[in-house]
Amino acid sequence: MKRLLASSVKEYFRDALDEAAKELDIQISEVTQFYLTDLLARFTEMKTVRAQNPVFRDKTFAELYLESQLLGPVERASVLRTIGDTALFLTGFFSDSFKRKLVDIDYYGRMGQLAYSTLVTMIAYRLISWGIEEIFEELSERFWDFKDLFAQISEAGGFHRQTDILRLYERWLKTHSKRDAKKLKDAGIVPIDYDHERFLQ
Repeated sequence: MKRLLASSVKEYFRDALDEAAKELDIQISEVTQFYLTDLLARFTEMKTVRAQNPVFRDKTFAELYLESQLLGPVERASVLRTIGDTALFLTGFFSDSFKRKLVDIDYYGRMGQLAYSTLVTMIAYRLISWGIEEIFEELSERFWDFKDLFAQISEAGGFHRQTDILRLYERWLKTHSKRDAKKLKDAGIVPIDYDHERFLQ
């Protein structure tokens, strides 16, 4: 029964990823799609993210990342993968929950990208032999695209709260999410980032 349920959950997320990718016009390699499906299924089975990841012990991602440098390659890789996967899941499925928090969504995104990027380097230098360098490379380079996919799945499944326009704009300023930009345009607002605008003198 458990095996059937796990299979059903994976099938649900595989189909949901397909649909979200089509809606957002995001291309995913087959191996990365398999990884993302498995990631979503794993996190769905958790009561809480921290309960299933004792490695966190109320530490920030930055603290975990720094402490991981003192570990052996296999242990460090495991911590980095946990940081990357957790950051991706949280920023996608629970992006609205970062409102009014001391640390916002861009911090988690940067830490997730850094963790995946470090994994790529470790695999390239043969410090670990997972043989899936291309997956973590894609996760690192396209972290915000995949965050958008998870957000789309979350909203379609009713897990996502409707957010106000100001929060949507604030989030876009931090992440430059294509999905958030589209939602703003659909609401009649053209997102402009003044920090990146060039004005003619």
